[in-house]
Amino acid sequence: MWGVRTITIPSFAKINWTLEVLGRRTDGYHELRTILQTVDLADRLSFELAEEGIELRCDTPGIPVDEDNLVVRAARILGEWAGVKRGARIVLEKKIPAAAGLGGGSGNAAAALLALRRLWDIRASVSDLAGIGRRLGADVPFFLLGGTAIGIGRGDEVYPLPEVSSPHLLLVNAGLQMPTAEVYAGLPPELTKPVGDVKMPFSFEAAYLCDLAPLEPPMLKNDLEAVVFARLPLLVEIRDRLVQSGAHAVQMAGSGSTIFALFDSEAKRSVARRDCTARGWWCAPVRALGRVEYRASLCGSDYWGVAKW
Repeated sequence: MWGVRTITIPSFAKINWTLEVLGRRTDGYHELRTILQTVDLADRLSFELAEEGIELRCDTPGIPVDEDNLVVRAARILGEWAGVKRGARIVLEKKIPAAAGLGGGSGNAAAALLALRRLWDIRASVSDLAGIGRRLGADVPFFLLGGTAIGIGRGDEVYPLPEVSSPHLLLVNAGLQMPTAEVYAGLPPELTKPVGDVKMPFSFEAAYLCDLAPLEPPMLKNDLEAVVFARLPLLVEIRDRLVQSGAHAVQMAGSGSTIFALFDSEAKRSVARRDCTARGWWCAPVRALGRVEYRASLCGSDYWGVAKW
């Protein structure tokens, strides 16, 4: 029964091409409309079958390895949902900065759900995993889809869009952080007017049937930028330097504080990277990662698992 005893998979980052705040929902969350994109920067997660318990180790100081880590919570919730008696030893190797708006924790959780489904031989569809993922965080369902997608509601209801092709992206992070709750608390009144919950059927089956030609990146927009830039003016300096270095578009990723820039050539991106690195800022050259490559990198032909729908 327990044929697979170890699994190692990547856990990718994301950016938001757009992030619009439409108002405050009746459940206290904000109604969002966001276009998300996976990129090829990735953490690495290794799983080993254990007799019992969940043990997590991480190579980066300051990253929690208890219930405060979404990997541990994902493992426990999935195990409870499926009635699994076995455990797992997990090693997390971090490349994605924490609390950076890149979805590192949510991506880790989604990767854990996919890997442990196979390690524990669980009969669960991707839709089942998405339901568990929503309990962990709004971005987790997106990381079960990958590529280019639109998120609505709290951002946890996701649908595929035509893939965006962007080979010359640069991520820049100066190590600053602003809690997400503070970001949303600082929004202007026009973005927090009460709105009714938007109801739209959620269908991963429909999502995975999408196979459309790559497009250029959409017009960038992030309603959270003004709040974060007012509190962290260094991010404005980063944005301006990237523009001066030749970026044709620059924006904050998610709720911050990573800034991403689009370039039309590797030469221009290299100039910007050298400039930012010289100032002590973390930089990572990345590209947009499409759904097919994303799913193949995580689980290959086993992506659907033993129960498709």
